[in-house]
Amino acid sequence: MPSRAISRSSISFGLVSIPVEVFPATASKSVHFNLLHAKDNSRIQEKIYCASEEKPIDRSELVHGFPIQKGKYVTFTNEELKKLESGAGHEIEIIEFIPISEVDPVYFASAYLLGCGSGAAKAYRLLNAAMTKSERAALAKFVMRSKEHLVLIRPYRDVLMLHTMHYADEIRPAEEIDHGAKSSVGEAELKLAERLISDLSKDKFEADKFEDTYRQKILEIAKQKAAGQEISLPSAPRRGKVIDLMSALKDSLKSRGKKDGAKDSEDEDAQDDGAADGKDARRAAGSSRHPQSRRRIRS
Repeated sequence: MPSRAISRSSISFGLVSIPVEVFPATASKSVHFNLLHAKDNSRIQEKIYCASEEKPIDRSELVHGFPIQKGKYVTFTNEELKKLESGAGHEIEIIEFIPISEVDPVYFASAYLLGCGSGAAKAYRLLNAAMTKSERAALAKFVMRSKEHLVLIRPYRDVLMLHTMHYADEIRPAEEIDHGAKSSVGEAELKLAERLISDLSKDKFEADKFEDTYRQKILEIAKQKAAGQEISLPSAPRRGKVIDLMSALKDSLKSRGKKDGAKDSEDEDAQDDGAADGKDARRAAGSSRHPQSRRRIRS
């Protein structure tokens, strides 16, 4: 678990209050770059500059401006914003419990682990166990970093996880983009696509199988550059434009078939051999029967 909590709060519902500590659930490992002056590789500094007075200003002179129309603002001080935040309360107040399957992943923003606070171990474990058994998640309100969030709490392994969520009016309507509504899908195309999906399907998500190859390339090249080695960069892959969907689907299935071709042919040979053996066995059994028996069966 991360060594330091970023926030302390309480999960409250009904008359129950469970102290919890909030920890980041993820740690980004994306590569980051600093901007340097190409001439001497020195770090550059970004200063706060007032375009009206044409001079740098100190951070203490800043206020928060909310635009009401182009070029016009109303201002808020840090003290005003803090008072607005404190008025909302800092408890994680559960509103209702819902099936987790009812929430589309598009609503999830950031994830946090909830650790049990001092003296809350039993209550924490009880809530986790009850939510796990009932297969329910909790929708709640929570003020964090000066903003009131809609959050979802769900069991995650042996702990509770909190997801900050987007509000409904923050989700862009899918109808705003072209989604090919006027195009028709043929039955043959659908069957080929379903077959390709079936061939590529797995029953379990194995996160360890996937790695950030871009980060690995950057780290390797940075190591080579630091050692003064000559580097060679791969050319960007060129992708052809798909014109015939049926041909593309068939080619995709064909290319996958080549990988399993040897195994398939062995299975087919085994089936053919098994069928031949079965026919021979039936012939042998038939020829060994007594004619009298065959006549009785026909009668």
